[in-house]
Amino acid sequence: MVFENLEVKHKVFGNGNVTKVNGKYLTVKFANAEKTFVYPDAFETFLTLADGSVPDEIRAGIAAAKEMKERIENEKEEENRRAMTHGIVIPGKEILPEEKDEETSSEE
Repeated sequence: MVFENLEVKHKVFGNGNVTKVNGKYLTVKFANAEKTFVYPDAFETFLTLADGSVPDEIRAGIAAAKEMKERIENEKEEENRRAMTHGIVIPGKEILPEEKDEETSSEE
């Protein structure tokens, strides 16, 4: 999809035109400001085409981005589990004393 000169609508800033596309970023010129948004995330919450629609191509991009984020989160969680089973403490994932007591009591 060609984004440059595409007319979009923002919930707060109103109508504007895409002026620049740089990798995963879109720059939109509104009447009172120029703003940069992450693509395709902005179309999930902030932007639509001027007619209020979100094309299938953009929806597919949003779905792919969500899937990638979920996969990365799952991989990190699995890596954390493997590390913890080997006694490696991951900052922010330490088992607190009260959690340890709960684990011990549930095993009995």
